[in-house]
Formats: sequence, C-alpha cells, structure tokens
Amino acid sequence: MTSARKGFKKRVDIVVEKGAEELFPEVLYKALSPGGIWIEEKGNDAVIKCYPDNVDAFLHILQTSKMETKDTLVVDEPEQDYAEMTKKYFRPIQVEGITILAPWNKTKRKGIRILIEPGMAFGTGRHESTRIMVKLMGGMDMKDKSILDIGCGSAILSLYATVLGAQKVVAVDNDEDTVLSAHKNIDLNNVSNIALTCSDLQQVRGAYDIVLANIDIRTFKATSAHVMTLVKESGYLVVSGILGRDRKELLSLFNSFSLIRMEQKNAWRGFVLQKKNA
Repeated sequence: MTSARKGFKKRVDIVVEKGAEELFPEVLYKALSPGGIWIEEKGNDAVIKCYPDNVDAFLHILQTSKMETKDTLVVDEPEQDYAEMTKKYFRPIQVEGITILAPWNKTKRKGIRILIEPGMAFGTGRHESTRIMVKLMGGMDMKDKSILDIGCGSAILSLYATVLGAQKVVAVDNDEDTVLSAHKNIDLNNVSNIALTCSDLQQVRGAYDIVLANIDIRTFKATSAHVMTLVKESGYLVVSGILGRDRKELLSLFNSFSLIRMEQKNAWRGFVLQKKNA
C-alpha cells in the first residue's frame, strides 16, 4: 500500500482538460470518503486534487472509471489546515440560475441561493448528474407536492425541492456521515420541512408525488421494483446518474412508466418518468 511519510499526506492530482472536471464520476467522490477534493485551473487544464485514505484503491477505481485524464500524479504534501484550504478553494457556482455557495462565500449574484458546506457528501452542484437533476426539477410543478429524495447526499436536491414549493420532503441516505452533512446543510438554509433519515433504500416505505433518484445503474438494477412502489399513481420518478450506454437498460427497468422527458450533459443522462394508472 502507498503510504505517506510522517508529517505528510498523500495527494492524488488528476490533470484533465478544463471543463472535464465536471465529469468527475460519483464513484470517485465516494471513494474519497472521508477525504476531500478541490479543483484548480491551470491554463487550459484543470487539476483535481484528491485526498483518499487508500491511495492504491482510489487509483484502481480511477483506472476502471474510464475518466479521460491527461496525467495522474501521487504527491507527498506537508500536513496543512485542510478546513482553511477548503475555504480558500471552494467557489460559488451557478446551476440553472441557482447560486450554490459555501457559508463563507460572498457573491453579488441575485436570485435563488443554496448554502452547502463542502465535505464528503456527494452533491455540490459540480457533477453533471446533479446539474441534470436540477434542470429536470426546474421544469416540474412541485408546489404542495410530497417528495422523496433517494440517496440524498448533501441534500442539495431536497433543498431545491423546497425552493420549488414542495410541501414535504423525505431525504434518505444509507451513510451516517453523509446524513450528518445533509443535516448541517438543511440547518444552514433554515428549512423545516425536510425529514432526514439514515436508511437502506429497501426499508423506505410510503408513496410520493415525486421521487428523486440521482443514483447509479447498479443500484437501480437491484432496487427498481421497490422504487416503483414509492411513486404514487400518476406520480413522477426523476432519474439521473445514468451513463448514455445504460439508457436502454434504465428505461427497460421502468418499462411500466411513461418517458416524459430526457436530458443529457456530455456522457450523462437524466429522465422524468410517469407512473401509469393501474
């Protein structure tokens, strides 16, 4: 195993073309837990600086992720105050007219703002699958609707659902640390109508007007039958986290639903599906 010298921390620098950092796979975000990540721009390139606990395992996942890279470097970095460094490098971003920013960020941008404490929870708005979800959600009527957010990560989608007028949001994730991060973000935004729970998807019960599911095809293959039960008759399932090559398989899993809308950003796909009346 690759280990750091005393007083140093192992860092993996992934060099990609500028813009490709938005395609950083969710599986790599999760492989970093509980490590951190930030992105620097250098000329026409972007450097994704990663701090995995297990460098060898992270590099293996990177190799199998099929992410296109220009270079990958393993660096011994002197131990630093990483909380302060996060504050230095995390910048506000805009997704479909929404400004996503950290509590310490300042911005003159007007309009909707969502505060997110950068951390290990997936969902700061940088990933294409999150951007697709936000775009699909923005085209839906969520006023006074009941919403279920499966694999809620940072709770960014749950928070956006409340902005869109949702009456009640249930946010679910099966990782305790992720749920703690989501709880912080809900508090930061002073939102009171999001019920947050740490639970496996198969244990979730109830039926909702709209189910949000930004998860991978493997999870859908294992849980699609149960996910369908969570959508009310004539309700909607909003899906993202699907690569183009898995589009047909995803739609076949939910062939009893009608395809209402599809969006794509680079390699990623998202769908709005409607449950047909029995």
